Amino acid sequence: MNKEKNENVSRETLHKILGLTLEKYGIFVSEDFAEKAFGFWEELVFWNKTHNLTTVTGFYESALVHFADSLFPASEKNVFFDSAKVLDLGTGGGFPGIPLALYFPKANFDLLDKSRKKISFISLTAAKLGIGNVTGINENFFSITDKYDVVVSRAVRIDEEIFGHCRKIINPNGHLVVFYSSQQTPFEEKSLEYTKTYSFEKGERVIAFYRF
Repeated sequence: MNKEKNENVSRETLHKILGLTLEKYGIFVSEDFAEKAFGFWEELVFWNKTHNLTTVTGFYESALVHFADSLFPASEKNVFFDSAKVLDLGTGGGFPGIPLALYFPKANFDLLDKSRKKISFISLTAAKLGIGNVTGINENFFSITDKYDVVVSRAVRIDEEIFGHCRKIINPNGHLVVFYSSQQTPFEEKSLEYTKTYSFEKGERVIAFYRF
């Protein structure tokens, strides 16, 4: 069955898809979350026509690949505490930063990418949708000197150099949260606290939680 053609493209359907995928991990999305996430997806599709933000724009695929996958770390509520300062390293089209910012509205998110057009999209869209806890940053990661409680990386390969800079900018007892596929081996480091595996229609996602 072609789910893309058989699902209604709507906020309500997005809410349903996310619920079916995430609730077993204790992640419950609100209707307000679904409304803003749906609005962000609409803007993503519109901007993507001229800005090449992502290869995934279909509604059902986006619900899983962009939103559900981005939200898996939200099962660890203690990591993204109220007032936490979070850096999304290599956010691309805004993932996982935007979904996490919507889910944790009391935390503050800096979304970093080297692409100016992607940061322009994120900044303008966040302002349009009233996502006030998001700031887009168009800088090189190694020029970042601000301190963070959490650094999240979904698309950037973590190596010793990147890990070393994370150590410099993450506050004591802060976390580095790294997304891996089930075929990848997490970066080996003594600060690796634990890994957690999440299953969904696209397969399995392994997320490593490092604590500094």
